[in-house]
Amino acid sequence: MLKKSASISLCVLGLASVSFGQFTQVPGVREFTGQLIVRPKQVSSLMDAGTRFDEIRLRRQRSRSRVASMIVNYVSQTDEYIVKVPIGLTETLYAKSLMATGDYQYVEPNWRVFPNRVPNDPRYAQQWHHPVIGSPLAWNLWTGSSTRTIAFCDTGIKTSHEDLKDLRVPGYNAVDKITESAGGQIEDINGHGTHVSGCGAAHGNNGVGVSGVGWNFKVMHCRVSNSPGGGAAVSDLMDGARWAIENGAKTASVSYSGVDSPVIGTTGTYIKSIGGLMLYAAGNDNRDLTGFRHADTIVVGASNEADGKAGFSAYGRGCTLFAPGTNILSTTMDGGYGGASGTSMAAPVANGVLATIWSVNPDLTPNEVSDIFFSTCDNIGPSATFGYGRVNVYKGVNLALATLAKDAEVTGVASVYGNHVGGGLGDVKDSSLVSSYNVKSRIQSGVGPVASASVTGTIPEAPSALRSVSVTAAFNSESLAATTVFVYAWNTATSAWDLQGSRGTYGGVNNTISFSIRNNVASYVNGSGQVSVMFRAVTPARLSQNLSNLRVSQVRVRYTKNPSTP
Repeated sequence: MLKKSASISLCVLGLASVSFGQFTQVPGVREFTGQLIVRPKQVSSLMDAGTRFDEIRLRRQRSRSRVASMIVNYVSQTDEYIVKVPIGLTETLYAKSLMATGDYQYVEPNWRVFPNRVPNDPRYAQQWHHPVIGSPLAWNLWTGSSTRTIAFCDTGIKTSHEDLKDLRVPGYNAVDKITESAGGQIEDINGHGTHVSGCGAAHGNNGVGVSGVGWNFKVMHCRVSNSPGGGAAVSDLMDGARWAIENGAKTASVSYSGVDSPVIGTTGTYIKSIGGLMLYAAGNDNRDLTGFRHADTIVVGASNEADGKAGFSAYGRGCTLFAPGTNILSTTMDGGYGGASGTSMAAPVANGVLATIWSVNPDLTPNEVSDIFFSTCDNIGPSATFGYGRVNVYKGVNLALATLAKDAEVTGVASVYGNHVGGGLGDVKDSSLVSSYNVKSRIQSGVGPVASASVTGTIPEAPSALRSVSVTAAFNSESLAATTVFVYAWNTATSAWDLQGSRGTYGGVNNTISFSIRNNVASYVNGSGQVSVMFRAVTPARLSQNLSNLRVSQVRVRYTKNPSTP
């Protein structure tokens, strides 16, 4: 177990727009590595400031030549230099001298940061957080996808753990810059990484252990530390996150301290630009993160069993949202299970929620899935503390499923009971009730006046691939008495009309009716992809004359595919 993280001493980071403060290291939280991360001012910002092109070129050249002899690595994806601190200078003095030139966006230490976890003594026999975030309800709809990869950047993973081993895909050692397939070591050296991995993606419904938020994702682990204490350089953390997204993962979470580093914001923006999303733990120092807000990195605070802020969790403007992070039961380095607390647990739980939502519809863009992720959070307190709120996977999956809906082509219309008065297929598709398919009622023995019409839609998918079919229509009944319109769907397996719902109406009043088929969907779609529905208006009067016309228009047939269908 790691020692409890001390509070991080605030310091002003090296931004050109503010006075430059003293870099302060806190043992066990963030420590100097003898390196800085340097980002030159970006061309776009210089242009926005009205800088001439020749001056821009000169300043860019100077920004590199000034640190050329100290460069350890250049990160092309984010235009950052990892540089050594010259002998005789401190991190603060060297950063001050560089920032004083005005050629750099930021200069800050390549901090060695540490896993975020608060010690937890008791072990819990259940995962309390799943019902709170709606996991069981979500699993009724969707359990994740084995075609999707979720990544964790941490201290390694117990490769033989019974709840993880069958899900793993080759990972990466970000310290040695060696992929697992080429011999890179990813075995857990601390225990933190195995617990984190299980929080988000332990194998569910397999008869053993615990369940992650998603049941059967491919799990990628990027080991970011070779130290038994778990300490890692920020540059290695970001390298691991970039590598994960560049090599097939869509989401990657990092459960370390140091969240306010601008490097984390820069990398999150790069990752989003290539189609992924990065999550980062908010920290366990109960700090108000008011001094920054990363545009594209999702910062995760920890909630507790009472659905409030965990006492240790950071919060505030820089915190995007919250997820359960106290006494989270998960996989452990010894091959067993144990509880732990921290924003280190909250970040991978949120990662599991995000990955589950995204796996419903892989075609969603990072912005689109972020909108779903954020908008379906539960409000557990003021946004100034909790950001968007606490994650809810059930609401997120529901909203993601709605994005899969597509319109089927309405291909036929016909009278079933009653005499055809006017209108045709084009009128059923029309946007007004003025142009409609009209059927005049006739007397049906034992019932009375009945008027009905059927509409056919054609779905360009195999019936077995369908998750649901929905129908919406506008109608009215020109009747002197109250009329009930029943709606049916043709069951191809039983050759019968199955009642789906009904709606009462009075003559001359526009109405709409909607229904969805979610069970045994394939039974209602024939081999040609056709689904047929019938609207049947019944006037409860035993009279010998016709009493009404059924007018149907604005028929819309929609369908959703099973998310797992390619």
